[in-house]
Amino acid sequence: MNSFFIRLGYKSDHNLIEFSGDHRSGDFPDVLYILKNALKPSRIIMEDYVTDDYVWKVEFERGIFELNDDWGGLFIIPKTNHKKVIEQISKILVSSGSFKEIQVDKSKYT
Repeated sequence: MNSFFIRLGYKSDHNLIEFSGDHRSGDFPDVLYILKNALKPSRIIMEDYVTDDYVWKVEFERGIFELNDDWGGLFIIPKTNHKKVIEQISKILVSSGSFKEIQVDKSKYT
């Protein structure tokens, strides 16, 4: 089973979701697809990408977040309503049956 963890963003007071494993492998679940089906977003915008980095800005009823797919990993970064966005997305990911949340020492990510 694939996993994710919640931690503070770099030089930030807000949490983000980071996925473990090779998010670009053929058997890694399509996170955007899972979230689109569950959240029914009002808008999804693909930001301009640089080389191998992709960013989708997703707006839904409870807030806005970015799904950031880059060479270093796959991240969900809330832009508004940080706590509510993280809570709802983590519940969706776990209930999808494709992911489990792992607990990490958040002090290592400050």
